Amino acid sequence: MAMTLIKMSCRVVALLLFLPTAGWADEHHDQAMDAPDLDQLIAIARQMSPELAAAALESDAAAAKVAGADSLPDPKFQWQPMDIPRGADNYLPSQLPRTDKFFLQQEFPLWGKRDLKREIAEADAKKMAALRGVVENEVVARVKAAYAEYHEVHQAMDLDRELLPRLTTVARLASARYAQGVGSQQEATSAEIERTQLQTELLVLEGQRRTLKARLNTLIGRDPRAPIVETPHLRALPGDIELGDLTERALRLNPDLRAEDSAIASANKTADLAERGLYPDIAVTFGGVKSYGRFSGYEGMLEVTLPIRGDLHDAEIGAAKASAGAARSKRDAKELAIQNDLSEAYWSFETARKMEKLIVESSLPQARLGFESAQHAYAVGKGEFIMVLTAEQQWRKTHLDHLKAQLEQQIRLAEIEKLLGGEL
Repeated sequence: MAMTLIKMSCRVVALLLFLPTAGWADEHHDQAMDAPDLDQLIAIARQMSPELAAAALESDAAAAKVAGADSLPDPKFQWQPMDIPRGADNYLPSQLPRTDKFFLQQEFPLWGKRDLKREIAEADAKKMAALRGVVENEVVARVKAAYAEYHEVHQAMDLDRELLPRLTTVARLASARYAQGVGSQQEATSAEIERTQLQTELLVLEGQRRTLKARLNTLIGRDPRAPIVETPHLRALPGDIELGDLTERALRLNPDLRAEDSAIASANKTADLAERGLYPDIAVTFGGVKSYGRFSGYEGMLEVTLPIRGDLHDAEIGAAKASAGAARSKRDAKELAIQNDLSEAYWSFETARKMEKLIVESSLPQARLGFESAQHAYAVGKGEFIMVLTAEQQWRKTHLDHLKAQLEQQIRLAEIEKLLGGEL
């Protein structure tokens, strides 16, 4: 009679183990329906990120300098009182009439120096605009990575929530079998320990979720406590991509390289300007003369600079040329670093893609089948608890490996797009 009751209770438990969790699925689906689009988070980051705002203002400041870069220097006004007699009884100026001269002086840089200054300012403005793109790409890449991590944590929590009621049922069955004398105390204790560990893991994941939520909010320029929808979606991955095509695009469009190109142009123009410092500039002065209370005529003057300080000009030219050479070397180093980073990101992405395919097509179905088989065998009294525990741990590990492969692809894709300077 006792054995009959045990078999009947085992069959009931087996049915409960395989009942579909429809309510949970519907709730999960409802949450997914209002999940935000990643493009919206990126748009918010572009509008509200303090880093990006600072970079934009620096770019605007550099652009504002272009308009006045080739302007003439401010003119100078001169007043020269002359022939002031002293008093008859002291050395103070007398009130007698004197001669006053009024001059306006304007300097004129020659030999295309003004054009070079404007070209230098334009190159500097282009550099700052490119650096703004660097900051934007960095912020966007961090948002994409944090969003992918946020998704992975939610998926891991969903997995543990699915496993927890199953383990709870197994734990109750192990306790019932032990109470009826057909199971061991170790089985009941191990089942309860595994269930508690899963609950602990859920608490850890909840902490990670809150941390990632705060990080996402901070990245997009919001209060870390601001609400974020609870069910994110991963971005769609691109199809086949070739490293050669990616490298060609990165070398053409990467904002870091464009910034270095502008720095080289600015340094070259600065070297040209330093060399033209060996050529003289002029200053023209023109004015009128007021003598004894009436206007009496005009005066003019032409001044020419004499660039005879060869040591000074040689030092300026040498420094400018060295800066230009350094800019070219920095550009070469940056290009090599970008190619290396792109290659690493590409092969990591491809490796993670192949790993996910193997897990989805082979490991995951086998792990699920093994877990369900072990559950069923234990429920009907034909299996050992250790088989259920091992199968559950293997299924969970396989799921987590799948999530890690997905996360790796998302992070590497964000790195690739950052190096490319835009979306794939």
